[in-house]
Amino acid sequence: MNKENLSDAIGRLDDDLIEEALVHRATRPHRWRRIAAAVACVCVLAGCLLALPLIGGGPGTDPAGTPGDCPGVPTGKEPTNSITTSPDGAGCLPTQPDADGQRMYLMAEPTLPAMAKRPAEYEEAAYDAWLKDKRAQRDQLGDYADGMTDFYTRTMQTFLAGEAGENRVYSPLNLYLALSMLAETANGNSRTQLLDLLGVRDLSVLRKKNSALWNGVYLDDGAVTSRLANSLWLAEGERWSYRQDSVDRLAKDYYASVFKGVMGDAAYDAALQGWINEQTKGLLEEQAGKLTLDPNTVLALVSTICLKTKWTDEFNPEETETGWFYTSYGNDISCEFMNKHGMGFAYVGDKFTGVSLGLDEGYRMFFFLPDKGNSVESLFENTDKNAQVMEILQAFDRTELGGFVQIQMSIPKFDVASDRDFKEGLKTLGVTDVFDAQKGDFTGVLASQDEPVFVSKVQHAARVAIDEEGVTAAAYTAAVLNGMGAGPDEVVEFIADRPFMFAITGPGNTLLFSGIVETPTEA
Repeated sequence: MNKENLSDAIGRLDDDLIEEALVHRATRPHRWRRIAAAVACVCVLAGCLLALPLIGGGPGTDPAGTPGDCPGVPTGKEPTNSITTSPDGAGCLPTQPDADGQRMYLMAEPTLPAMAKRPAEYEEAAYDAWLKDKRAQRDQLGDYADGMTDFYTRTMQTFLAGEAGENRVYSPLNLYLALSMLAETANGNSRTQLLDLLGVRDLSVLRKKNSALWNGVYLDDGAVTSRLANSLWLAEGERWSYRQDSVDRLAKDYYASVFKGVMGDAAYDAALQGWINEQTKGLLEEQAGKLTLDPNTVLALVSTICLKTKWTDEFNPEETETGWFYTSYGNDISCEFMNKHGMGFAYVGDKFTGVSLGLDEGYRMFFFLPDKGNSVESLFENTDKNAQVMEILQAFDRTELGGFVQIQMSIPKFDVASDRDFKEGLKTLGVTDVFDAQKGDFTGVLASQDEPVFVSKVQHAARVAIDEEGVTAAAYTAAVLNGMGAGPDEVVEFIADRPFMFAITGPGNTLLFSGIVETPTEA
């Protein structure tokens, strides 16, 4: 079936058929033996405020730099921002001392939402109770998932750009959450530029949005894991002091575990790397191993997300075949193509086609293939095409660009990764002052700022892999502050044998990952 027939058939598709299929898919009991797909993302905003000597003692530290009272009061298992402090409420929770006898302190730890567990076998009452709990969690998103399209669009145009043959991937959601924490540490025009990019007018709105995104995306019911984690890493000693209200805010409103240790010390670096690996199940061990803190680092902000879900209909390994993938740079490669024939959503855009596959609990993965003769970059460089892609991502089952059809799909296995500095890209998006030693204002978290403080880099590393079993992905951002159509009888062919774009969405059509595959995994 060609693209013109697909486009013409979209208007003929019975809306009741789509609705019936969606309701059936959403309410039927799950096949528990399906192999899990895992998606993990870690967005590390290592806000390493590097500066010349400055700042005396301040609230939250004594003259020797030992931690003061830990912020927050535990409030049980409510899905609200609460933190657990040391047992006696006075000191903080120290880890084991390193070889030099220096201690790292876990000053505060968040209490994360407790979820009802999905029953291992279908039983109506238990299943309904689980659904009710899950829906209540998701409902916290409310309208806060709205208004993200501009951020998705602008960052996609910026961070998916690259050289021919280069695989690219990033996590829009984690970048948003990480930059939100950075905005909390900034002040003045430095903060204003970040808020403009984040699409909010002030910190009070940003805090509510982050809380809604966090609670709406967070899910840990024994079958699906969509866990987020933040942490704040402070410098031990007399050199640095922090606004206690800001530390409390990051701990309480952003679920940040708060640590304190010696910057530049190998044990502290190992603790940071270990925390990231623990939160992301070791999926980014190589990338995390490169993250270290300089002796001049004032603080580090780390944000992670780890998602584990399932294909609603997995690929059959027996149908996987070896074929050719035609790269944009002429070096065609042999790779394994996963094949599937079944009902699904297909889309027709301006010189591209797309399909989407369901993942458990409403997560979806999208694939966009430009028409022959068009580059994959045109999907996001051109405003009209970008708008169509975003329309599909934000309304996959309601867009006039697509419908629920029979699809013959062939997708190559891939394991793509990228590791880039987002500093220059953020500058093009209007965030400039935080990178300027003379303009960077971080008095949002520093008790005082008498010397230059600035962001030296924003490193973002990401990885996404797919196979018959599912999806595995991971990413981190490190900001170092220096100082659809046819009726059921027709079949849509989607053969991704040349560069294509992909995206993964979660609750509220939140964009978790987006990327470009120029070179899939060789057979």
